[in-house]
This record gives sequence, structure tokens and C-alpha cells, in this order.
Amino acid sequence: MLYQKNMMEEATNWAGQAMARIAAESLAPTPQHFTLWYTFYSGHAPDLTHAVNALMAAQRPFTPERMEELYKKFFSFDREEQMVRDAGKRIQGALGQLLDLLRSSGADSARYGKALQVFSTRLEVPGMEQLRGLVDAIAAETKIVTLQNQKLQIQLQSSSAQMDELRRSLDSVRQEASTDALTGLPNRRQFDQALHEAADRSNQTGAPLCLLMVDIDHFKRFNDSYGHTVGDHVLALVARTMKECIRNTDTPARYCGEEFGVILPSSQLHDAVRIAEQIRLAVASKKVVNRAKNQSLGTITLSVGATQFIHGEDLADLIRRADDGLYTAKRTGRNRVVAETGKKADA
Repeated sequence: MLYQKNMMEEATNWAGQAMARIAAESLAPTPQHFTLWYTFYSGHAPDLTHAVNALMAAQRPFTPERMEELYKKFFSFDREEQMVRDAGKRIQGALGQLLDLLRSSGADSARYGKALQVFSTRLEVPGMEQLRGLVDAIAAETKIVTLQNQKLQIQLQSSSAQMDELRRSLDSVRQEASTDALTGLPNRRQFDQALHEAADRSNQTGAPLCLLMVDIDHFKRFNDSYGHTVGDHVLALVARTMKECIRNTDTPARYCGEEFGVILPSSQLHDAVRIAEQIRLAVASKKVVNRAKNQSLGTITLSVGATQFIHGEDLADLIRRADDGLYTAKRTGRNRVVAETGKKADA
């Protein structure tokens, strides 16, 4: 009873803090806003707590748009939909095996029928009429079975084509669900999954793993000065440049807004800093141009935090340390890379 009473008191306290924060931020008292702030104060979602703390550290207002973005990121994942898609893949694989087996059976029955016909022609000797009649009957039945198999194969081929189309549709939906439409990079959901998989491999093999957190400097200025279309162009340009600077085994992703993450398996910290510098310099060398007005809008700079995975650590701590380096880079002048030690890399 005492435990239940304490739990009730804690829940009531968190709910009160959530409602007070909603009022302080001048937000509408919607279920989504209450869920976000209640979960933040309860501490039950470390990733959400880290994201909100980072926004507060950057002194970014909690507008309805930002709250909606946070809610979509941390609460809108449809697990049942993912389970259905995974089941669809397994069903498609089983159907493929069944089709291969039936196609093989159909071909074998056709060859068997031809062999019986050849054998029958060799029974043209006295006293073998009865045996020949029996073989002819078997051959006729085999021919019927072969024709039935051919019809079945045609039906199966049609069904297979439909299943292939369904599989392509499922693949397309799966790809859309894991890709950021604007940049073409993996989205936050795919980033989380890829980071967990990379950390598992690192824990199992002992191989190093590093993480970069990348943020576009003064991104709000591009949006406010030139409009969201130019801002979208900047995001796409940074994403494209990042992909050009990394290996095929690395995973870049759009983490949130103008922030990106890059997962670097089999990389030591000095390797991660070197790659981060390549990305920073490559982006800084490009000019943003409004082609419609033939107007130069300047260059883009990045602030980057780099850190190395400690085997067995919680991934929220890994992301936090990379973000700490990122915010240190912001505070110390931007357009630089800071490793987890807080020591600025050579620019």
C-alpha cells in the first residue's frame, strides 16, 4: 500500500509539473503536450529528456510546431505496422520456396511422361501387348497430370507476379518509413536502429565505433532571411556533401531539424575527427546560390561533436557526449569540430 501511495504521489507531482509547464510555455493543454511534459518530468524516456534539455540549453522556444516535431519523433512509431511488414516479408519468402518446389515438380512430371512414351515404343515385340497397354495407360495419365501442372504453373506465375508487386510495394513503404523525404538520408527512426545494431556489433567484436553529431550554424538565419525553400536547399546540400565524404559502411542520418548524426563503425576517435573535418571543410567550400535571382547567399558552416563508443555504455550517454562536443563547438565560435574531451580539433 505504501508503494502504491508513493507511486500515486509521484504521478500526481509529475502531472502537476506538466500542466504548470504547459501554462508557462503558453501551449494549448492538449493530450500530446501533456504526454511530452509528463514523460519529461518522470524521466521515463532518456532520449526525450536529452532532446528537451538540449533545446533548453540552446534557449529554443517550445513552440507548438516544435512540440509536434518532438511528439512525432518519440511517440508516433507504429510498432504493429512494422510487425505486419516484417510478417509480409516472411510470407513472401515462404511463397517463393513453394513456387520453386512446384515449378520443379512440374518439370519432372513432364520429363517422366516423355520417358514413358519412349519406353512404350520399345515394347514392339510379341507377348508384350498387355505390358505395353499398361505403359500407354500410365503415359496417358501422366500427360493429363502434366497438363494440369502446366495450368497450375501458369496460375502460380500470375500469382507470383502479383506477390512480387506486393513485395515491391512493401519494400517501397518500408523505405519511405525509414527515409527523410527532404534529404534522402535515413530518418531518426532508422538512425536509432542503425546505432543499436552498430553498438551490438561493437560490443560483440570489440571493434571501435564513433559517432558524429553535426549542426548547421545559424540555420534559422537562412530560413528567416531567404525563406524555407532556401533552408530546404541548404539541408539537402549538407546531406549530399556528407554522403560524399564518408565510407559506404558509415551511416549518415537526419537526426532532428538542422542536426545530423553520422555513425562510424570500425573508427577510432582520431578517425572520426578527421572525417568530421572533411565534412566541415567540404560544406564550407560550397556557396549557396539563389538561381532564380542569380544571387549568392553566402556559405554554410557546421559545428560538429565527435565521440567514441565505450563498450557496454547506454546509447543515450553516447549521444549526449557527442552533443556536448557539438554545443562546445557552438559556444566557442562555431565552424569547428570538438572531440569528447572538449579539446578543439585543428581547424
